Parts: sequence; structure tokens; C-alpha cells
Amino acid sequence: MATAHTFTILSVDNERGPLLLRQALLENAGYKVFSVEDAARALQVFKSHTIDLVISDHLLPDVTGTDMTLKMKLERPFVPVMLFSGMADMPPGSDHADRFISKADGPVELLRNVADLLRCDRITEGNFFAEIRCDKRFNPTVWHYTIQRLRLNEILRWSQSFSEEGAIHAAKRDMRELNLHDASERKSQRFGH
Repeated sequence: MATAHTFTILSVDNERGPLLLRQALLENAGYKVFSVEDAARALQVFKSHTIDLVISDHLLPDVTGTDMTLKMKLERPFVPVMLFSGMADMPPGSDHADRFISKADGPVELLRNVADLLRCDRITEGNFFAEIRCDKRFNPTVWHYTIQRLRLNEILRWSQSFSEEGAIHAAKRDMRELNLHDASERKSQRFGH
């Protein structure tokens, strides 16, 4: 029986009270949450765990949320990042973030944006699955796909396309190739080669 995927969110804010409230809100909505108070720790968690979404305050003590977002996007461009700030307007350099919302927008708007950013198509083939997400920050729109082995968190491949159909086609091709490689490995092991 297949189990539902629990999305993991990295929440970053140097103010402990709002950080804990946001964690409780997100966990109550069914998400797994890592809460950290600075960008250095956030980058460590981002690199060492499978993160599905990052929500970060813009004004952090060590770097700005926009600078941290750029570093994360260079590492894993397909992971959506939402800047969540007390500022009413988008800060300069926030074009790397997938979304900017104001803390004044409230918890309902936060949860709506989280659900929207985590929405993806999931397709499976053999021992692998692909998640396909739309990135609307670019014109034309870019579709990212990541491929993972079933029941494991490691991303084996990722790429992008300018259409959803192109991303699905490429992901299926890559998964077929990975399944053939697995079958070849098993055959080789069985015959002692």
C-alpha cells in the first residue's frame, strides 16, 4: 500500500516566537518542518536533507533572505523558495525567490501559497518516480523535473523543459533508462559478472 508523501519545509526566521508559531501552523497542516534561526544553519539543513519548500524571512542576522535564496537556487534550482517578510514590498534581489508574501497577509494566505508552491505532478515508472513542477518566474515558463528511486530521498536526476509535456516525456525517458540500468545490474549480479 502506497503512503502519501509528507512534504518537508525548511522555515527560517531569526525571531523565535514567530518561527515557532509558523512551525506549529505548518505541522498542524500536515507538513514536516525544520525551523532554524539563521542562514548558515538553514544552508546546512538544506544541503543535508531533502527539502520540498523553503520559507524564509528576508531580514536575517547573517545574510538577507534574498542572498540565501540565490545560494539555495544555485544548489537545487527546482526547490521552491518563498520569502516571507514584514516588509510590504518585494526587496531588491528577490527575483530568485518563487514567491514573496508579507507577514501581514496572515496564516490563511501563507498556507494557500505553501500548497500552491508544493503542487506538482508525480509520475512513476518501475522503481522510480518523477516530480514535475512549474516555475513561473521565467518567461517562457520553465518546467523542472526531479527523479528519485521509490522510498528513497536521494534525487538521482533533474532537468527542465519549456513545456509540461516536454518535462513529462524527458522524465519518463530518464526513468526507463534508470530501470534498464537496474535490470542490467541485477542480471550481472545474478550471473556473477
